[in-house]
Amino acid sequence: PTVAVYSSADSRASHVTMADDAICLGPPSSLESYLNIDKVCMAIEQTGAQAVAPGYGFLSENATFASRIQEMGVAFIGPPAESIKAMGDKITSKQIAEEAGVNTIPGYSGVVRDEE
Repeated sequence: PTVAVYSSADSRASHVTMADDAICLGPPSSLESYLNIDKVCMAIEQTGAQAVAPGYGFLSENATFASRIQEMGVAFIGPPAESIKAMGDKITSKQIAEEAGVNTIPGYSGVVRDEE
């Protein structure tokens, strides 16, 4: 079975109507619904979901969310929290790419400590 989460503004959205079950996270504001980790985790617990596919945007690139899902014993269908965190930092992600032999745009790779 599939479970969708949605804000009250999206109650008729395709992902909601096509799912086997749907849980309203709250009002239209993203901060009060889709970006509210506690509410999403409560929906996971309420439905007994075994896996979470975060899609694109919202919490899909949030390392804290990925960690919480892992701590709940639920499969996160996406990169590990450590990878999300590393790729969210420009300096770290460039260093990882260079170490892997990926071509990067030349430039300074360190931390700028002085404006001049």
